[in-house]
Amino acid sequence: MGSEKKYKSNQFRAMFFKNATFIKRQKCSMCVQISIPLVLVIILVIVNLWVKSQIGSLQPNSGKIVNSTNVYNYDLLSYGYMFSVNENNNTEVGYKDSDGNGSGLLNSTIQRYVPAFKVYTPFFIPMPSVDYMDSEILALKENATFTSLDSTTLPVSAIIINDFNIVNRSLDYTIQCEQQSRYSFQPYEGFIAFSMNTMATAMVNYFLGGVNTTIKSEISTMPYYQGSTTIDIASLLGGSFYPFALSFIMPLYIYSIVYEKQEKLRDLSLMMGLKIRNYWFMTYIFNFLIYAIIIVFVVGVSSIFKFAVFAKGSQLAMFLFLFAWGNSMITFSFFLSTFFKKTRAASIFGYFLVIIAVNLNSILSFQVFKDSTPPVPYYWVPLLAFYRGMTQLSTQCGIDLCPEWSAYSWDFEMSRIIFWLYIDAVVYLLLALYLDQVLPREFGVPSHPLFFLKPIGNLFKKKEESQYIGDNYSETSSLINSVDVDVENNNNDGGEQTNATMDDDVLEEKEMIANRRYNPNDMTVIIEGLSKHYPGRPKPAVDGLYLSVRKGEVLGFLGANGAGKTTTISMLTGLYTPTSGTAHVAGLDIRYDMDSIHHVIGVAMQFDIFWEDLSCVETLLYYTRLKGIPPERELESVENILKEVNLFEVKERLVKELSGGMKRRLSFAVAMTGDSSIIFLDEPSTGLSPEIRRDLWRTINELKKNRSIILTTHSMEEADVLSSRIAIISQGKLQCIGTQNHLKAKFGDGYSVRINVEEPYINTHNPTELITKFSPQAVLTESFDGSYNYRFPKDTVISDLYQYLVSHKYDHHLQEWSFSQTSLEDVFLKISANDDTIN
Repeated sequence: MGSEKKYKSNQFRAMFFKNATFIKRQKCSMCVQISIPLVLVIILVIVNLWVKSQIGSLQPNSGKIVNSTNVYNYDLLSYGYMFSVNENNNTEVGYKDSDGNGSGLLNSTIQRYVPAFKVYTPFFIPMPSVDYMDSEILALKENATFTSLDSTTLPVSAIIINDFNIVNRSLDYTIQCEQQSRYSFQPYEGFIAFSMNTMATAMVNYFLGGVNTTIKSEISTMPYYQGSTTIDIASLLGGSFYPFALSFIMPLYIYSIVYEKQEKLRDLSLMMGLKIRNYWFMTYIFNFLIYAIIIVFVVGVSSIFKFAVFAKGSQLAMFLFLFAWGNSMITFSFFLSTFFKKTRAASIFGYFLVIIAVNLNSILSFQVFKDSTPPVPYYWVPLLAFYRGMTQLSTQCGIDLCPEWSAYSWDFEMSRIIFWLYIDAVVYLLLALYLDQVLPREFGVPSHPLFFLKPIGNLFKKKEESQYIGDNYSETSSLINSVDVDVENNNNDGGEQTNATMDDDVLEEKEMIANRRYNPNDMTVIIEGLSKHYPGRPKPAVDGLYLSVRKGEVLGFLGANGAGKTTTISMLTGLYTPTSGTAHVAGLDIRYDMDSIHHVIGVAMQFDIFWEDLSCVETLLYYTRLKGIPPERELESVENILKEVNLFEVKERLVKELSGGMKRRLSFAVAMTGDSSIIFLDEPSTGLSPEIRRDLWRTINELKKNRSIILTTHSMEEADVLSSRIAIISQGKLQCIGTQNHLKAKFGDGYSVRINVEEPYINTHNPTELITKFSPQAVLTESFDGSYNYRFPKDTVISDLYQYLVSHKYDHHLQEWSFSQTSLEDVFLKISANDDTIN
């Protein structure tokens, strides 16, 4: 338990120092990210100071009466009509039409003739019921446009006569007036005054009989109380500025995660021992630290200038709000990063999302949900939830109504916003972790959608296998003891290769492993019946593979694209789990002991994978810490590795400043970190010049003295020069294994002889007849412009052939000739000729 905690803490240190150093080197980019919110706050400060200087000191009691006489005097109304509903069908209510005709109470209203429209106004349009009237009003609104909106398109008001009692001289009525600003062609208060004046005038004239009495009332406001400190301009504007300031870092979070996926940096780290849970945890912590720095700047500057949104109200509630936003923003960026493979698309989408969300919230908060709360799904988008909360607080604090802690009940919308932000943080974190495993990816194979149920099944499987191992394990062997096992057709998994059709060397390798006929102390890797079958693919990528790697050996692991090489190495390094079978690396089972295996293996990928802004030392320190080297030994270990690969003199140089050959040697150095005893080299010299390639080969020959190396390459020359043994895999199965000379002798077709005819005789002399006289089995394989290539059988005596050609050199005008044995490339092509694998 203690060593596990120490290993985990080393990984935390590795991630933290790597991120910190990388950010330090990217200081310009980081300064821009921090300066954006700071600049926005400074703009708020400038605007606030300017507005205060313009307003000056307002009188605390500067009341103002709103005189509406000229506006709402119905005598000046050019056109106007009202809907009316007679609830009790009282005949005394009557009517009043646009021609001036009428009866009852409504006929007692005062009208004025308008020649332009040829109507008497105001007039009433009777409606049979309130519901019918409401539907008519809605229909008028649907057809209304801003250009046609006036008193001719919509009624001034609607009068609902609830009760009219002549005996008691009482009138009970309800007025409906327009409040939606979009459909109001006059202020709301004016409609109320106009409608009440109309009904009061009708009532008086009706009961007085024939007396044209006019009642006119006006509506005005109470005196305004205006003070220079009640309106905080900065807080009011903060509803637009603060959302940008506190969320512009989110695209950077998305970018950094996608960048490490795109450049395979995360994949290499995982192969070198980084636990995915530790990766997410440290990325989370580091992102939150960056957010905290921004919060300190934004809140600090705002508090210095006493912006109400931060200086007043409940400080605890503000802390909970900002803390919730930081967490939900980070997990939401994790979630979004799972959908992107390229940094460019991720960055553009991130900034686009922030800008759109800010503007969308402004529209929804001030237009759609101005006087109501949004539906619950609105809060499921962290950006919208935070922006609405910031808008609400800024608006309230801007008018000196900052909510105190006592206001934060469930009925208060801000309380629900804070609650949903914490829920969002948890939900999007779980979604990110899940989607990161199951979505298609550019590198690697996604997990099954129900992968999280696998540990439950493994509990039972491991118990059974542990019982088997426990019964057969011997203390004299670091792997498993020597027992005889029947290997006939073992782990064939439906393939066509059986022991009867298997190559003798491959069968011998299989039986040696299956029957434990080896000294465990001499072996670093034992692969035993390893298989991997991807869902939805007709053939297994790896099919019952048996293979061993000895200490100090360089195993050339060859195969065509899709033959199963990468899948095998991915299983050995812990990226994939085997479908069946297992392997022991340094005596440890890949199914159960990958944490320990990562301490002793190293991987150098086909292409150089680095953080370009780290130095050589910083790069190796990162991987050394991942491997769990104690802090007191890590620098010494790194310097020793740099000396081994001849990079000690440039140890402080940034990776981006290294040459191609230096970067390749640094890749080898990465694989050597943590005292790795087993190194996987994938295409180590791809794309390098011949001179640099030879230099790297010398480095690899030095590395193999104390280590085992598994080499995958498409360069047969490289495999021939570096390998101790060659293993060729095809269609997921091992096809042959042995030394280079052994494979050439076994699978080669004999010898090749190239003969060049003297130039004057190119068109007149062909040496084919001469060659067939010496060996009827010889075959012409190639001819061009006087150059002929012949294949001779294996039993050809080269010395006799040489003497034969010398004796006929002049009479057949032979200029020169050369002999060559079957090459490793010939063997590889012959073995892989029928490889039709699609994996």
